[in-house]
Amino acid sequence: MKFLHQQYQAKKKEILEVEIDQPTKVKFMSGLDFKKYKMGKTHKYFGGFFEESPVRFVLPYDSVWSVVVEKGTWKNPIEVNSSCRVLQPNRTAISSIAADAPAHVRKAILLEEHDEPASVQSADNEG
Repeated sequence: MKFLHQQYQAKKKEILEVEIDQPTKVKFMSGLDFKKYKMGKTHKYFGGFFEESPVRFVLPYDSVWSVVVEKGTWKNPIEVNSSCRVLQPNRTAISSIAADAPAHVRKAILLEEHDEPASVQSADNEG
């Protein structure tokens, strides 16, 4: 699997923003899950397939975060250009969740704010 990758030491409620030039999978994961991803093992991640840019993800906890932009599959590779940056939380907003965050991200953050366990996706690496 070919992919683009960037790592960030980031804190809870900061926002990772990814610009993509065409529809593709964007995954946000911890350092440990990135190691599993590279080895083709089952890994947990936030994100999924996105058709529009920018993709914004509000970090649920402090960690070294990996941003992965997949370049298609082994059988159907694509050329993707992307850029990524960390944004500071918007302190003037009522909620720390990005307005255009995917539904599963919004749900995970809201659950965490109420001290309930947040859910994440788990996937096998495509081969």
